[in-house]
Amino acid sequence: MSPREGQSAAAAAAERVRAVLEAAEQSAAELRAEAAEEIDGQLARAHAVAERLSTRADEIERSLQALAETVRQELSSLKADLEELRAVGEGIGAAREEAAAAPREARAPEKTAPKAEAPVPKAVELPAGQEGARVIALNMALNGSTREETARYLSENFELDEPEALLDEVYSRL
Repeated sequence: MSPREGQSAAAAAAERVRAVLEAAEQSAAELRAEAAEEIDGQLARAHAVAERLSTRADEIERSLQALAETVRQELSSLKADLEELRAVGEGIGAAREEAAAAPREARAPEKTAPKAEAPVPKAVELPAGQEGARVIALNMALNGSTREETARYLSENFELDEPEALLDEVYSRL
């Protein structure tokens, strides 16, 4: 092979190597661009999911705050009812003490009838609804009525969704 042919073959090989390198560089640039696009797409989806989660968390927080406020109001109402019931109970106790302290001859003659069930408020005096039923049940429980007596009275005078839950609440506190 002549030196000219050797240079020509080397030049051709160098040209092929250069073409392969250029193709490899172009392919690498395309891969980098595709990877960047894929990463940008993944980041956009991640941001969208994070935004939805954040919005949902805010909604849940608002719901929990509203629920907490409702619970606070219900507890406040229940406390007021209990205070009223305590006052009624104290009034009954004071009346019993006064009656017991009165001179024997000033009292009306006692009848020797068998002990009746604990006094139960009349239906016309009932407060309306669930809260009224709760107050009546507490009053009956404090006056010594059995759970069964109270359950019977409530079923006859109130339309309650869950009377057993109300009775559980009242009798668990005694």
